[in-house]
Amino acid sequence: MEIKQLQHFSRIAEIGNLTRAASVLGLTQAALSRQVAQLEAELGTELFRRNGRGLVLTDAGQRLLDHVPMVLRQVALAERAVRGSVGPAQGSLVLGLPPSLARTVVVPLIDAFREHLPEVTLRTVDGLSANLVDMVGTGKLDCSVVYNQPPSDSAELRLLADEELYLVSGPLTQRAGRALPRSLALADVATLPLVTAGTNNAVHAALATAMASLGLTPQVVHEIENLTAILELVRKGYGSAVIPLSGVHPCIGDSNLRLHRIRKPILKCSLSVATPVRTLNDSLIAQGTSLVRDVVRQQLVQFHGDVERAIDG
Repeated sequence: MEIKQLQHFSRIAEIGNLTRAASVLGLTQAALSRQVAQLEAELGTELFRRNGRGLVLTDAGQRLLDHVPMVLRQVALAERAVRGSVGPAQGSLVLGLPPSLARTVVVPLIDAFREHLPEVTLRTVDGLSANLVDMVGTGKLDCSVVYNQPPSDSAELRLLADEELYLVSGPLTQRAGRALPRSLALADVATLPLVTAGTNNAVHAALATAMASLGLTPQVVHEIENLTAILELVRKGYGSAVIPLSGVHPCIGDSNLRLHRIRKPILKCSLSVATPVRTLNDSLIAQGTSLVRDVVRQQLVQFHGDVERAIDG
């Protein structure tokens, strides 16, 4: 198998159509079809089958695709190791971000990479923290920022910062006939109907664990993973939501959302940077994650000041 064959195979699987994949890759359909046929002949099995809408992977093709990101990452690591760390980092860095951070730090990150690592192309993927760690371990991501994740055999986790959690309520949310105060005890939050991202979400797990220590349970009325949808439900009065600082910051100035501190105790989630194990001191990942850490920390400091002023205002 050749590296280019695997790259082209992966792109065909992503697009699901040979003609469109050939156009994207700058090849003729005949040339790309020959590559697939050669790869299938070498492996002795079909990798794709046709349906009415294009190409879909066979079981064997899916198994191959599961290994491709790791293979390509190891090749990239080897190439960079051979070139050494002389000069600025070059290449493509694929970064995973949880949804709240993905909404707020992508533009500052791109600005920082353009200024400090201009020869690095930054790509971002958002998802649940547990899934992002798995994607780092399987080579689908070069690194990721994640919430409250346990140690992993396939990914190294290094603490980045603690991010405070806040309550976001809608204009119709009332308690004992009054609008909610600026600061609430966790016991008060336990009395409210909540919209959460589900039990597998790290933020919900932190909330549930803190409440359990007080003998309380969150009153979840809706579970939905999409942060934008959660906030829309809050706007319409379906419940309140406990959200990290980075997700609360874009809510400032929204007349249909109200922001509240959570006290007694203050709730926080730990942010860590996940990188693959055995990266051979890769300069691209080292420089890229260092810049990510700096930018995220700076943004969190700014967000905290902005949100606190908005609550007190």
